[in-house]
Amino acid sequence: MNQPTPNAVSSAPNAVSTGINKAIRGFTLIEILIVLALIGIVAALSIDGLGDLFSGGQEDAAQNWVNGAGKQYVELYFLKARTYPKSLNDLMSPPKAGMDPVVKKASALLDPWNNQYQYKYPGTKNTGDFDLWTVTPDGKTIGNWDGS
Repeated sequence: MNQPTPNAVSSAPNAVSTGINKAIRGFTLIEILIVLALIGIVAALSIDGLGDLFSGGQEDAAQNWVNGAGKQYVELYFLKARTYPKSLNDLMSPPKAGMDPVVKKASALLDPWNNQYQYKYPGTKNTGDFDLWTVTPDGKTIGNWDGS
C-alpha cells in the first residue's frame, strides 16, 4: 500500500505559517505612545470647554429659581400669612400658628454657588412687588426683574 510515512515532508509552500507571521505583527511602542498623547490632548481641550458649559447651566438654574420656585415660595407665604416675609429666613418658620413652614430646609434657599438668594420687599426693581436675586461669582446679577 502506498501510504505516506509520518516523517514525510511536503514540498508545497506552507500558507498557514506565512499568514501567522503577518498576523503577529502589531503596533510598536512608539505608535501606541503617539496615539495616547493625541487622546490626552483631545481630552484636555474637551474638558477645558466643559467648564463654560457647566457655569452656564448654573446661571440658568439660578434664573429658573428666582422666576420659579423662589417666587412661588414668597407668594405661598403671602397667601398663608397675608403679608410678605421680612426675609427669606421667614420662609422656614410657620407663617401663622398651626401652619407648616413654606420651606423646610435652608438648602432650598441656596443658589448654585451655595450662597443664600437675596430678597427685598418692597422691591426697588419691581416696584409694588418684591425683588429676588443672586450674584454669580463673576459679579453678574440674576433677578426676577430680568423678564426671563
